[in-house]
Amino acid sequence: MFRLKISPLCLVYFLFTFLLFVIPTLADDKDWKPITPKELEMKKPQVEPDADAEAIFWEVRIDDSSEANLTKQHYVRVKIFTERGREKYSKFDIPFYKGLKIKDIMARVIKPDGSIVEISKNDIFEREIVKADKVKIKAKSFAVPGIEAGVIVEYRYKEIFEDASARGLSLEFQKDIPLQRIAYYYKPYNNREPMYQAYNFKDTEFEKGEKADKGFYLAERFDVPAYKEEPQMPPEDTVRPWILIQGVSVNAVDATAFGITYTVKIPGIPELYWGGVAGERNGITKWMTKSNKEIKQKAAELTTGAANDDEKLRKLYDFCQTQIRNTSFDTTLTDEQREKLPQNRSPGDILKNKVASSRFIDLLFGAMASSLGFDTRISYSGDRSKIIFNPKMTNEAFIHHSAIAIKNGENWKFFNPGVPFLPFGKLVWYEENAWSIIIGEKDFVWYQTPLPAPEYSNSKRTGKFKLSEDGTLEGEARLEFTGQTALVSRLDMYDESPAKQEESVKEEIKANMTTAEVSDIKIENLNDISKPLVYSYKIRVPNYATKTGKRLFFQPGYFEYGEKPLFTSATRTNDVYFRYPWSENDEIEFSLPANYALDNADAPQGFSEPQNITKLDINIGVTKDQATMIYKRQFFFGRGIVLFPKNSYSSVKNIFDIFNKTDSHTISLKQK
Repeated sequence: MFRLKISPLCLVYFLFTFLLFVIPTLADDKDWKPITPKELEMKKPQVEPDADAEAIFWEVRIDDSSEANLTKQHYVRVKIFTERGREKYSKFDIPFYKGLKIKDIMARVIKPDGSIVEISKNDIFEREIVKADKVKIKAKSFAVPGIEAGVIVEYRYKEIFEDASARGLSLEFQKDIPLQRIAYYYKPYNNREPMYQAYNFKDTEFEKGEKADKGFYLAERFDVPAYKEEPQMPPEDTVRPWILIQGVSVNAVDATAFGITYTVKIPGIPELYWGGVAGERNGITKWMTKSNKEIKQKAAELTTGAANDDEKLRKLYDFCQTQIRNTSFDTTLTDEQREKLPQNRSPGDILKNKVASSRFIDLLFGAMASSLGFDTRISYSGDRSKIIFNPKMTNEAFIHHSAIAIKNGENWKFFNPGVPFLPFGKLVWYEENAWSIIIGEKDFVWYQTPLPAPEYSNSKRTGKFKLSEDGTLEGEARLEFTGQTALVSRLDMYDESPAKQEESVKEEIKANMTTAEVSDIKIENLNDISKPLVYSYKIRVPNYATKTGKRLFFQPGYFEYGEKPLFTSATRTNDVYFRYPWSENDEIEFSLPANYALDNADAPQGFSEPQNITKLDINIGVTKDQATMIYKRQFFFGRGIVLFPKNSYSSVKNIFDIFNKTDSHTISLKQK
């Protein structure tokens, strides 16, 4: 089955497609489309007034009629309007990998006077652009000659996917450049009508007609603005319009002397489609829950003396997470060593070998829980970092193994000991508040995972600083992270060297304080999830306070120093989206210069709203001797919600503007 959306190779391929502004290549020069006088004379963009370049058309011709290969012919015509547009389209890389061939590359530039400059075959060369983890990505590369503002640039090339079909292919109907017209011509296998699902738009369908070539269906859009990123927007596949090519799938999942069991996945009927998916995957659940003497004995041994079910599960979780070598996160293993690792053909093998991948560690936990009588199943969840999934989306590429699900009354609890930094009973942030299909041995259920309270992902930040007469700030800071805030950092840093870890912390500190001198960085509890992840460091910041005459002005909200407003635009195209709820608790002490006294130490007004989604409180005090100022800040955001519709943008923007103004509040000191 062709899975362009999820294959690791194809994901890398899509990371580079922003470099490609290309389209169908036909056999020779006669296949270039005529250039019209209007196109040559065009001096302003038609779709977006301030565009640097605009695609007059962007066509892709998909031929799936062959039993062996899938071909895609690309042809694009771009008008250049500015110097930035010239720079952007002067060089190109067309990535490819094993199993994908690039052929018939042609490119030319048409100047306003109608003269043409073409690239030659000698100008096209091949180079390696990615090589990691046995994945090698190459590119056909070339520079475009004679490109300047006012010209038209055309590209054509063909992709040939060996032993592939169009099923699972994704077609973007919005690009990083404005499009006067975007069109996909699709020729299905065996003259069947196209099966597809459209995401984030409803005004486009594949149709036969005069515009479509013989045997092809055509889907097109006109006057499409460029895809543009906005702060805190949902994942790309949730906002960019695209079509997924689909097809009915029939698979044999079991064979006995009495017959063969098939599953049928029909994309147009969600209940049947997901029933087919569950039918294909329930064998894994059966593999996990199959009775095993050694598993049952070990589970009983581990849970001896446990006071309740929760304590039993916690003991199993701790054992699987800490006593089984996790090859998915083991940075010491070489490729050669990985190839020699023992094979785990049953949960009993995992227990015996004590070496397994992340997913198999989950399955061992599930096997042990099942042996104790728990209703144990496997959860496959959507990934909110990629798309906000719901069960009407009939594409199993949108779900992944996420956890072991255990029935708790009418609800389900989720466990993933295969992630070594994930606390008991918790999920990674993109699996929270996400639809999950929970597959048992004979049936399945849908369940939406919970969204934790902001207090779960907390940053406790403390600092003790001395402020000098010249405005220099010196002192020490300590930051303690829990929940998703800690997990994200641990997953980012676990495979880095200590020096790189420290450098990452330093870069984060200096992002808003470029003149800061940071030293003595310490990272604690990186691998100990029973404790908060801790960063501590010493810092010196010249001119932290501004000296004006006999006064010093400084921002006591040290941890928010230099932060810019999160939202700057008055308008919004997309919904507003945050990864997870979070909270912050700050306590900072400032030793004031000896010959200065507080001139204005009023605390800024706090903020809260009726639905209790967010709150900010700040208190400022001073010791009796007036020598030390104490700043306390308590903040949380996202209680019960992380996705806000775009029609509420002005309210969300206003809230964060208040936060920014409050956090950047200035205190003045006056010379005695």
